[in-house]
Amino acid sequence: MNKLFLLIIPVFFLAGCASSPEKDSEQPLYRSYNKAAYEETIYDYDDGYEWAVDNDISDFDDCQYEFDTSEAEDGCNDYIIENYTGPQSFFGYDCTEDCSGHQAGYGWAEENDIYDIDDCYGNSQSFEEGCYAYVEENY
Repeated sequence: MNKLFLLIIPVFFLAGCASSPEKDSEQPLYRSYNKAAYEETIYDYDDGYEWAVDNDISDFDDCQYEFDTSEAEDGCNDYIIENYTGPQSFFGYDCTEDCSGHQAGYGWAEENDIYDIDDCYGNSQSFEEGCYAYVEENY
């Protein structure tokens, strides 16, 4: 009887080892919500924009999460810019796009120690407004 018992234990042990699943390194541990990454589907700009419209997306992180860095993310981001961000401003002056002209004028005024707005001149209104902002903030 003892010999039979000793033979049965290794059989159960080996059966248990054989049935234990091995880790498959190619399979994800969880299914990602990120459709583009998980399904390996290629989405274009219009898909991202349409998805943002359908879901009324207002957060750039949602676009990043859904589409990673892609043309679809750009479309999604553009929807947010068009519908959820107002015009940017630089020290109270409205910017047309990214305020780079204002920043350049401000930096120029700082480098040249401009203290009078009559000394602010440049090739664009935004550059001059950046200069005005420097003078107003510092003098």
